[in-house]
Amino acid sequence: MKPHETSRVAIVGAGFTGSLTAAHLLRNAARPFEVCLIERHPPFGPGTAFKAPLPCHLLNVPAVRMSAYPDGPEHLMKWLTERASGPDPGFEVDSGGLDAAFLPRRLYGEYVEHTLSEAAERSRARLTRIVGEAVSIDPDASGAHPRIRMRDGSTIAADCAVLALGNFPPMDPLGNGAAVAAGRYAADPWDEEALEGLDSQSTVLTIGSNLTMVDIALTLDHRGHRGPIVAVSTHGLLPQPHRKNLLPAWSSRVEGRTGRPRELLRAIREDVTLASADGVDWRSVVDAIRPKIVSIWSSWPERERARFLRHARAYWEVHRHRMAPENARTIASLVEGARLRVIAGRIAGMSETRDAIEVRVKRRGAAGVETIRAARVVNCTGPGTDMRRTRDSLVQDLLARRLARPGPLGLGFDTDRDGALMGADGRPSVSLFTLGPLLKGRDWETTAIPEIRMQTEALALCLARRFVTPGAHGGSS
Repeated sequence: MKPHETSRVAIVGAGFTGSLTAAHLLRNAARPFEVCLIERHPPFGPGTAFKAPLPCHLLNVPAVRMSAYPDGPEHLMKWLTERASGPDPGFEVDSGGLDAAFLPRRLYGEYVEHTLSEAAERSRARLTRIVGEAVSIDPDASGAHPRIRMRDGSTIAADCAVLALGNFPPMDPLGNGAAVAAGRYAADPWDEEALEGLDSQSTVLTIGSNLTMVDIALTLDHRGHRGPIVAVSTHGLLPQPHRKNLLPAWSSRVEGRTGRPRELLRAIREDVTLASADGVDWRSVVDAIRPKIVSIWSSWPERERARFLRHARAYWEVHRHRMAPENARTIASLVEGARLRVIAGRIAGMSETRDAIEVRVKRRGAAGVETIRAARVVNCTGPGTDMRRTRDSLVQDLLARRLARPGPLGLGFDTDRDGALMGADGRPSVSLFTLGPLLKGRDWETTAIPEIRMQTEALALCLARRFVTPGAHGGSS
């Protein structure tokens, strides 16, 4: 280890969450220190969410609400305005104007890269980008000064480490999908080869009808696929569409604490009725309630949270996680043309034949099981949230060595309010932190830009206060 005079903050994961945490640290640096940003799959900034290569993959929030900085709502708009004047703006603006535009996700990924680089260029601190996979973290005997071990055997010592791991691939709902149909079952919908090798007239079946399914359907349509797309999900619900220029806003009467999910749903319905009488769209009601969800979720005992997940989650999510208007029109066209069919039911099993996968589907309310033959089955059940089931080496190492424990209901990691990992002994770590989707069990509403940008700012301030001090030591070898 080579001692140095400045502090070092290590961030594992350089998607939106990790890159923005780094940007906040760099942007607010009052003295020299080092931010070490580790990413196994460059580039640094976009992450899986914003690497989507096709122009049909749009953000599901208008540009005006997507600035990286909570205290700088104009930051993205300024960058877009400058970009629009260049030779290759990367987007088109319709009559709704730039504020209301739903940008291509790949363009937003470029914005995140720009934000990170801009912060590094203007900072008193230093940004070090490291390409590689972190497989374990070893704090010292006091729980401080973690040393990160990489897949290639090298190590990185730091004063603290942040796990900004983002979303994990979905869990296999059957437990053996990949083994049964290795060549025709896409376990990870974002794998570059998930849709490769398909005949344009073949049937594609998705497990799930959420926004991930929407992306798969849009991709197939963009590629000229004309075969049937069948989406099977428990409730058979599609995400609702956004509306452009959604006005007026609504001041929700839903309290930050409600006794149980049933009371929350009743309060939301009452709010929607009142809003409708005043000419306000239901979307404004959902948007007004959203900032209160963390408080509401925290106020419920675990049994009520579990009840929400069983009975109300799907209905909340299709109204909360909405489609960009342009994408909604494409999906509606696919449904109307019978190219996309949504089935309410569950997968009872599947088996691979010589030229297809035979998927047994139990429709909701039906007595029997029907068989659908598909050339490809794509797992669109949503990001994996049970850390005990993920194959990620770093996560499994942290759990095995009791440096972390699963969050409530097995969702993400358990942490204190600052994001410090809670060890198996119930004590918060003094040097290991996390944020973003890994806080799902603690906060529930923790996967979208508005929530994550608030978390990154708060954590960066916390880390700067606790670790960026003169005389700290770390090193690498």
